[in-house]
Amino acid sequence: ALVWGSAAIGFAPFVCFFFQIVFPKPQLLIISIAAAFFYLLAASCASLIWTILDPTIGLDSAWSAIIPGIFFQFIFRCLFVTVYHKVEQVIEASIERSSEDSNDESREQSGDENNNNNAGEQQQQTSVQIAKNKLSLNDAACGLAAGVGFGGLHAILLFGSLLASETFDAGVLFQPSCPAIPSLVVSSLNTFCFFFLDLLWMLFTFFGMRRRMLFPRGGGSLTDMNPLRRRFGHYFGNTRMGGNQALLVVLITHTAASGFTTFNNFEYGCVFSMTTIPALTMIVAYVFWSGVSKIYLP
Repeated sequence: ALVWGSAAIGFAPFVCFFFQIVFPKPQLLIISIAAAFFYLLAASCASLIWTILDPTIGLDSAWSAIIPGIFFQFIFRCLFVTVYHKVEQVIEASIERSSEDSNDESREQSGDENNNNNAGEQQQQTSVQIAKNKLSLNDAACGLAAGVGFGGLHAILLFGSLLASETFDAGVLFQPSCPAIPSLVVSSLNTFCFFFLDLLWMLFTFFGMRRRMLFPRGGGSLTDMNPLRRRFGHYFGNTRMGGNQALLVVLITHTAASGFTTFNNFEYGCVFSMTTIPALTMIVAYVFWSGVSKIYLP
């Protein structure tokens, strides 16, 4: 019962998001799998750096593993979104060419090119948008799918190994940091929170990288240039600076969340980690809601 209950807590968000949102749409499934692969690359790079530097420098602190992990996850999130934008541009160009060919054929058949010119351009823009909607090519859907892939593999690596070791009849594992609660329960709650954090961090990364791509340095939407006039849901602003702030939120909150897990190195430390990590998850969700929720889609 303990194993199944802990597994339900740790993996339930991933299973629900994956099978309800990602799996029914092949394009989102591809994005999710690609994001999981990028997480694997980030974890591999962080492990490689730790393996090289730890014996050389002799760092015994948990931060010697945490800092490379945070850095490479941040870099590979940004790299994944950059690759996604490149693929999106290729798909849009392909749709536009297909629409242009269709418009040319229709004009040739009608024989009235001048009258149909404006209508053809409008139809082309409409066709591109319809095709993008059918493919779910927007930052909300793709960011969610990527977050599911990134956070899902993180959950499997974070909790799966401990869960597999506890399936044998070798007793229940307790740790000095939490002598009253089994380690499975503690790890499942951490996995639960980190999945939602990974989801929000990926959404923030999509927002930040999109604004960095759309706006030049110091640029942005005219209605959001004045920070004092921004309303709830617009606090970050639809600007390049707002995108940079979103990326900074990812870096700071990831460092804080990872730092809170180090409380488990101390006796009764889970009292702090099991309260601060869920609190941080709710804070990040509120920052997303108040900062970018109303201006998320460009």
